[in-house]
Amino acid sequence: MLTPRLECIVSHVRGRVVGDIGCDHAYVPIQLVESGRAERVIASDLNRGPLEAARRNIEKHGFSDRIETRLGGGLSVLAPNEADVIIIAGMGGELIEEMLRADEETAKKSHLILQPMNSQYELRKFLILNGYKIAAEDMALEGFKVYNVIEAHFGGAEPFEREFDYQIPPCLYGHRYFKNLYAKKKREFEKIVHGLENASDYNKEKYELYKYFLKELNEIENI
Repeated sequence: MLTPRLECIVSHVRGRVVGDIGCDHAYVPIQLVESGRAERVIASDLNRGPLEAARRNIEKHGFSDRIETRLGGGLSVLAPNEADVIIIAGMGGELIEEMLRADEETAKKSHLILQPMNSQYELRKFLILNGYKIAAEDMALEGFKVYNVIEAHFGGAEPFEREFDYQIPPCLYGHRYFKNLYAKKKREFEKIVHGLENASDYNKEKYELYKYFLKELNEIENI
């Protein structure tokens, strides 16, 4: 059974060949094939242990002919145009950015499903500043944790109107988990602002930026 986070990722995927980078136990690839959302999946992991666990799971479900496992890191396990859709989930936003930079040609030729565990603001900025369009966003909730899922593809980048929108895109305002995201961001911004106020090494630029984020956040509280 998939967790809400993984279910959310799966719901955004449909392609002939899908690459799952960092597949862990291959729960997502198995569900993609089982549900008909993918004809074939290339499941990769940097570590042999998780990849062996994934291979056993795949064999158990009888999908060895449709799910291929590959050992390796990032998008280097894929050739450009090999996958219609590439999933990079369960990793930090900065690591996802590194992967997209390292294999730019491959990244730009596929539809991307990204699920950053942190640094969502920085990842959105990277995508848009490097020519990617954010096609859709979604969220999943597990306990008190809010997870963002970002769909993007190269071409037609549309910058947000305000710097704050890179923190909480307007498309998420009506989401059923908006209040959870709001609470998470409020805690995050307040912690950063209070930390900077009490820091001996005062970063004025960062302080002003997060004061601005907090002000804008308070203005959308009742949306």
